[in-house]
Amino acid sequence: MANTNTTANADTATTAPADGAANGRPDGAAGAVWDALSAVPEGATVTALAKASGTSRATVTKALTAFADAGHAVRSAGEGTGRGRTPDVWALVVPTATTGAGDVAPATPAGDEATVTTTAQDAPTGTGVISQDTLATAMQILSDEADRRAAAAESLRKAQEEEAERRARVDADLRKAEQREAARVILTDLLSTVTTTLAAIAADDDEQVTRGMEDITRYAGSVRRTNRATTGTRTGTGPRAPRTTGDRAAPSPLRPLITAHLNAYPEKEFTPGEIAKVLDRSSGAVANALDTLAGQGEAVLTCERPRRFRAASPATDGVATGSGEGDSTNAA
Repeated sequence: MANTNTTANADTATTAPADGAANGRPDGAAGAVWDALSAVPEGATVTALAKASGTSRATVTKALTAFADAGHAVRSAGEGTGRGRTPDVWALVVPTATTGAGDVAPATPAGDEATVTTTAQDAPTGTGVISQDTLATAMQILSDEADRRAAAAESLRKAQEEEAERRARVDADLRKAEQREAARVILTDLLSTVTTTLAAIAADDDEQVTRGMEDITRYAGSVRRTNRATTGTRTGTGPRAPRTTGDRAAPSPLRPLITAHLNAYPEKEFTPGEIAKVLDRSSGAVANALDTLAGQGEAVLTCERPRRFRAASPATDGVATGSGEGDSTNAA
């Protein structure tokens, strides 16, 4: 019997600590943690439990781990706040009571047990869990950033278009100023040439008149080119005929026109400039043609300075005066 009692006592001694006080409360410091956790059914953090039980955080953590392994406690992971995570919360699972041999009845109503079970299963155990509010805030921030970037891109596009228009206006103003300056220089030189030529005409200086008319013709071409560059249009219609030297690319030969003019006024004498003005031709070309006509006996040189010509009459046909022999070698 001693052995039996000893065995019974040994069994009693062995099982008593495991059962504790009917609800599984352990002894020692772990019991203090158990009491602190039982006092807060909604759960508490390790720091709060250490303060309530009067033990260290390490002791609380070790006891809570043992409670969880035994199925007496459950941990709920803290939620992320964007700046970290909140501490984990520990809660005590309500123990069950024995109602019969091998039968265990819930100590709490079915609704409460279901709530506890669901909480234990659904409680997140991982780290870095983002709440719905945090996710919505992040999505709103991304949407606002997209709107800001679109507005900035539109503002930049408008600024670039305005800058392009401003540069185009500046370039147009510069081209206009350059063209007007070139026109001013050309017209000033042309005015000076016209004045000098008019003075030569008044002084019967045929050579100066010839040079002046040629300069005026050259300046007139520059004026036309400047006008086309300024207005962007061409004067006249159709393709431009190529320029030629000598008789100015006339639609008809020049010497027959000069001969017809001299024969129309047989008693009058003309300078090359006067005939050029009537025929609207270059005075230099007219002078060369007159020299040729004089050399061929179709015109008569009547004066050397200023040079004057008249039509050849039957009485003087073929007679050269002055330097007519020397001019006979000139070609129109």
